This record gives sequence, structure tokens and C-alpha cells, in this order.
Amino acid sequence: MNLIIKSLNFSYQSEEVFKDLNLNFNSGILNLVSGPSGSGKTTLLNLIAGLEKPSSGLIMLDDNIQSSIDKFVEPENRNIGFIFQDFALFPHLNVKQNIEFSGNRNEELLNKLINKLSIANHLSKYPHELSGGQQQRVSLARALFSEPKILLIDEPISNQDKNNKIEIIKFISDFTKDKEIVCILVSHEEIDNIAQVETRSYTLTLT
Repeated sequence: MNLIIKSLNFSYQSEEVFKDLNLNFNSGILNLVSGPSGSGKTTLLNLIAGLEKPSSGLIMLDDNIQSSIDKFVEPENRNIGFIFQDFALFPHLNVKQNIEFSGNRNEELLNKLINKLSIANHLSKYPHELSGGQQQRVSLARALFSEPKILLIDEPISNQDKNNKIEIIKFISDFTKDKEIVCILVSHEEIDNIAQVETRSYTLTLT
């Protein structure tokens, strides 16, 4: 499975962010996106998710157009898991309810996620009762439990200790490879130096 970005242009409040951007992200590996502040890393994720609309250009998942001049698939119909920097957990739902929000009923997958991500003892807690690291792992569990075709992660390990960083990166790598998910990961940390996993790196530059 491939996510293709072709001749993408996007401006924010008359400021050009992307001009003729072309990228090709493959499934089964960690696609790492880096670049200086203001280069559009988070904006790129928002465009892929459908939270922003490009000025022109094409975003495709294999042969299925997600965004173009003639077609725009709404975010809820893109089968995307998105882990935001602020986690975006629902404050009125407990951990288990947050994870199950997609409506998936795969109990085997649910148990695997809560155990692998060390949140089994927090299922009845609410987001405000969790540490930043715990909230981050719950957000990841929720995204993976939806069994997405595309997984977008904005700073996945910023709140984790060293051991958790290694385990989380390895788990994401194994999960995306097993499910053939297109995983795009934005991080200021050198993922390759944290865990030995298969990656491909892309660098955005200031326009």
C-alpha cells in the first residue's frame, strides 16, 4: 500500500507552506518526517488526514483519491488513526471508552494493546487522572484499535522514559508491518538511534 502526494500546494493565511510537494510513503515501515520549525510537518499530517484542504495537487492511497481539485474525502471516511501532540482524548470518557470509541469489537486486539502499552491498570481512569506518558499511550492504543489504513503520529514518544520509548517504537513498527499500515511519524528525536527498526526518512524544508 502506498500513500502518494503529488504536486501538492498549500498556503496558510497567504503564507506558502508547500509548493509542488511530491512524496511517496510505503506501508510496513516507519516513514519519518523531519524538518525545521515552520517547515510544515504537522500541516502535512493534517492535509493527509483531511483536516486541511490543499490549494491544489493530489493525495492518493493506492488508486483511491483522498484529495484533489475534483474530490475530497472527509476525515471520518479516510480510515486514519491520528495521534496528536496534545493526545486529544475525550475528557468525559474513561481509558477503555476512549480506546473503544471507533466501535471496533475485537477483544483480542484490545487486550493486546492494553497489555503491550502498559495501560491495563488504568482502564477505569479518566484522562485528567493520567500522566502525560500514560495519556500518550492511551492515544496510541485508540488509534491502533481502529485498525487504520494510515497511521499519523505527531511526536509519539515525547513523554516517555527511555525504556518505554524503545518498546513503543518497536511495537508501532511491528504492528504497522503486520497490518500493512502506512505509518507517518513526525518526531524531533532520532528514532533510528532509539530502536533498530525499518525506517525511511523524509526532510521538509522552508519554502
